[in-house]
Amino acid sequence: MALTVVGVRHHSPACARLVEATLRELRPRFVLVEGPSDMNDRMDEMLLGHELPVALFTYRQDADGRSRSSWSPFCAYSPEWVALTVGREVGATPLFIDLPAWHPAFEGEENRYSDRHVRASDSLVETCARLGFENTDALWDHLFEQPRANGIGDLRAALASYFEAIRADEPPGPRDLPREDYMARYVAWALAEAGEEHVVVVCGGFHEPALLRAIEANEANEAKRASTSRHSRPSLEALPDGTRVGSYLVPFSFRRLDSFAGYASGMPSPAYYQAVWDEGPEAAAERMLFTAIRHLRKKRQRVSPADAIAASTLARGLAAVRGHDALSRIDVLDGLAGALVKDALVEPLPWTRRGVLSARTEPMLAEVVHAFAGFKIGTLHRDTPRPPLVHDAVAELERIGLPLTRQTVRAKAKLTDPDGARKSMVLHRFRVLGIPGIALARGANLSRTKTDLSEEWTVTHMLETDPALVEASLYGATLEGAAQARIEEESRGAADVGAIADALERAAACGLRTLTEGGLADIARRVGTEPSFAALGRALVKLLALRRGELVLGARGQSELPKVLEACFDRGLWLFEGMHGPDAALDSDHIAAVGALREVLRETEDADGTMSTRALECCERRSRDAAAPPALRGAALGFLWSMRRDEHDTALPHELLAGDHEDADANRTIAVLRAMARPSSFGDFLGGLFALGRAEVVRSPALVSTIDASIKGFLPEDFMIALPALRQAFGYFPPRERLAIAEAVLALGGKKGHDPMILLRAPADSGALEAGAAIEKRVATIEARFGLGAAKEPS
Repeated sequence: MALTVVGVRHHSPACARLVEATLRELRPRFVLVEGPSDMNDRMDEMLLGHELPVALFTYRQDADGRSRSSWSPFCAYSPEWVALTVGREVGATPLFIDLPAWHPAFEGEENRYSDRHVRASDSLVETCARLGFENTDALWDHLFEQPRANGIGDLRAALASYFEAIRADEPPGPRDLPREDYMARYVAWALAEAGEEHVVVVCGGFHEPALLRAIEANEANEAKRASTSRHSRPSLEALPDGTRVGSYLVPFSFRRLDSFAGYASGMPSPAYYQAVWDEGPEAAAERMLFTAIRHLRKKRQRVSPADAIAASTLARGLAAVRGHDALSRIDVLDGLAGALVKDALVEPLPWTRRGVLSARTEPMLAEVVHAFAGFKIGTLHRDTPRPPLVHDAVAELERIGLPLTRQTVRAKAKLTDPDGARKSMVLHRFRVLGIPGIALARGANLSRTKTDLSEEWTVTHMLETDPALVEASLYGATLEGAAQARIEEESRGAADVGAIADALERAAACGLRTLTEGGLADIARRVGTEPSFAALGRALVKLLALRRGELVLGARGQSELPKVLEACFDRGLWLFEGMHGPDAALDSDHIAAVGALREVLRETEDADGTMSTRALECCERRSRDAAAPPALRGAALGFLWSMRRDEHDTALPHELLAGDHEDADANRTIAVLRAMARPSSFGDFLGGLFALGRAEVVRSPALVSTIDASIKGFLPEDFMIALPALRQAFGYFPPRERLAIAEAVLALGGKKGHDPMILLRAPADSGALEAGAAIEKRVATIEARFGLGAAKEPS
């Protein structure tokens, strides 16, 4: 049996060199590579001559609409890629031997080449701790990426021992066993086909021991199976009816490949390891040290020649202490950190752990990590097949007069014009799929007071546009079908009616009438049991926008929309009245929901006045309810006051509006305001009032006077308690109205005509004032304890 199994770590230059040397030495009949066997008939496409990195994107969409996808990335120093290219170069037949990524064994696996076994191995973690390495990446570099005195043969033996230890420590999971069984059967077939010729297998090191044992166990029965296995490869089970699968090559980037960006497999710092592959460890370390320094200087970081010399000196000193013949990645990174970071670190050095960089990472070190990751983006050969969605999407853009170009094009879409409406629908479908390069610069203004049914977009053919379209092909072969499937997927996981309304809005913007009708029906079914007032408020906002803008495609006067609005309105009133908590802080989502209820009342035909009556009576009760949250009491008063003012703009029954209510509303508000003038709740109450009755407050000098007097009546320590919520409350006023209030307050204090900006420019940060007040209080407490605060007798 002429079989050689080379266990590798994915994206390791050392393993890639071992694979190349083995293939050139043995010149085998078959090179069997851990990878998706459904791509074997497309091996010519894989090896067209792409500029790496690239990735094989695979998707699966089941008949029930569920979908998933995964990637198999390749770069120049990936052992699997070297096996394919060098194998063909030496006359071998390269073949993938693993299950396809759409197989159930890959359920939940985003990256085929995950190194989760290496990272989960308890023995490796213990070894790292014993030898002083922060993680398995540093240990790997120390053991295998250094130059080896005894050459490739020594590396092969060391790797075999390493992977055997991992396999003994980390048992295979349920997704490993079916894959290894399939690969073992593929190897058995290749051995029968090759006869006396060599067969080389390149697979993840975790699988190497299992494959060797499986082949040895099967060797005794090989003669019996030869007649059946010699002429047929292992087959796959048929897919269930209605299941769609597909695989396409896409350009990839070093940034996406980097573990610091969240990639789960292989090695970190791809630009560094690309340099190791191109130039060897010593030259790569020197090059990347100065690459990082140049990158920092481009980012306007001051790195002097002395700093560069210090970083290089430190790195070499660390390499000597660690017993490295050549500088390793960690030596260079630690040298840069030691020379460039002058202050204490809030977070540990980022390369001491795996995962996305923390937001608290030292900015200079974050840029060093980015430099080591690199900025290279792969390019596919021009003859690479693309999925139908890419062609359909490009054609759709051309049909609306916006062909993709590298130059950014600004486009305006008037929704009242048929061509503009078509343009908007197409661009929104791109937006739903999250395609880079298609951006909404300004949306339509669908407010009650000013409706502008036009949008502004920017369209650019970015480097990321085509890969994103390929990845979106899992949702369908056309732009319309893919957008519909994407929205349906979101709707299935909707947690509340607010999320359903979000999907409904997107469906309407995309011109998907079937989804729009289905979304309205779904909201109608679920609204009666919706427990979240905030979610209901979000739903009302979206539904009102649809009604104002006539965004429901072809459904002018849509019969179901008013019914759904009224059902949401009724449920909203019920939830509004059921909220309690006299100490509850202001919740901006709840305030927005009260505002949405008011907007429904303003814009809905209420001929018999029943909706108005229910709403006003509910707000009357809420405003007087001492158990209600302060902000909602204020919002209820603002609701009542603003609706009285809308007498000529609403369908409120005449008897509810008869008489001069302006003074009555102000007096009622002032009475409640005085009762609420407590430091802990006053600001929250005002926030609710201002959010719903902003214009009414500005026009009521009596109310402004009462607010001013209430605040002046607070003790200094009480004022500091109330200050944050007060600042939040007055934030509801735009600058012009804040100026009017300031002028009114100056007039109340006998300073009419003074510059109102003296009240609007805070002399110090409120946080600093609050901290200062707390210090003064502690000092006063200490003085009282030791008798230092008593007034001195006059001399």
